[in-house]
Amino acid sequence: MNLLKKLSLALVLLSAPLTAAYTIKDGKVMNTEEVATMSVQEHWGLLLEAVQTENWEVVIQQSTIMIQNFPDSPFYQESFYFFAMGSFHRGDYDVANQYLSTYLKKQTALQHFREAIELKFQIAEKFCNGYKKHIGGIQLLPKWMPAKDEAIEIYDEVINALPNDDLAAKALFGKGKLVLDQDEYNSSIEIFQTLIRRFPKHPLAPEAYVAIARVYLIESKERYPDADFLDLATINLKKFRQDFPSDDRLAVAEDILSDMQEVYAKSFYEIAQFYERTKKPHASILYYSKIVKTFPNTKAAENSKKRLHALRPAASANSNMAQETKKETGEIGQAPHHEANTTPVAEPEENILFPPRA
Repeated sequence: MNLLKKLSLALVLLSAPLTAAYTIKDGKVMNTEEVATMSVQEHWGLLLEAVQTENWEVVIQQSTIMIQNFPDSPFYQESFYFFAMGSFHRGDYDVANQYLSTYLKKQTALQHFREAIELKFQIAEKFCNGYKKHIGGIQLLPKWMPAKDEAIEIYDEVINALPNDDLAAKALFGKGKLVLDQDEYNSSIEIFQTLIRRFPKHPLAPEAYVAIARVYLIESKERYPDADFLDLATINLKKFRQDFPSDDRLAVAEDILSDMQEVYAKSFYEIAQFYERTKKPHASILYYSKIVKTFPNTKAAENSKKRLHALRPAASANSNMAQETKKETGEIGQAPHHEANTTPVAEPEENILFPPRA
């Protein structure tokens, strides 16, 4: 027995109620509160009454009696669902999920199939929002363990159980957000795109478009600016406009794209500044000009206009320096790492070329 199991067993023994009474029934030691004292119909009636009055302690107790004492009853399987319901309302979400999984394993018709899937979805949402699970899955132990991986598994169960249902769209969106929180950018984009493709008119589809735009913005900030991110974000916004031309959230996606353009324009502005500091005004003019042309609505474009106004007279008066700069600079696209770096950079083509990823 490893250390974790030993610790878990010790905690269970310490946490177990010392005043509980036990008896032996059919060769098994049972808590007296779990022993049937009435007929199966009477216990079932008490269970349903407790559900109606939302007395969740009694729901759990009567469900346990049904499960422990009446395995051949037609009410047996449904008792797992009601135990899960009671556990959910007590905040024992991982326990509730376990009992729902047991309930759903039965292949015959289930009276509460959809309700069980809906309850699983609510559990996934709780885990996604930070609620913890019991240590080692043991109910008597504290709820200290993160459960976001379980949330993803439950979202998948919901999607597979009701693939064309509104609940599947919600599960896809929840899964996409959770995967994004784990910095799995490509996977999150694929999930949001699946939501849009499978539920093109769903109210969450516009939210998925906005979420995709945010992922591209995050990537452009956290990774070396890549032209692909900006192109993909532009395509995403175009599709968003086509599918939801009057949606208010279009403005959010447009702002995100503008933020991305600021990121890229700033990257080029830093290159232009480098050439200006290293006394290569012609090369810096080329970059400033491309910023103004390609990202006209950015702050970097405003600053570039100011620098062009200051640099162009000097550059025109010194054509020899410009020619020398052309010889010194190699193909555009390699961003300098520091001021002492004199890696050659050529002047840009008509269509701006982005520096490659580092």
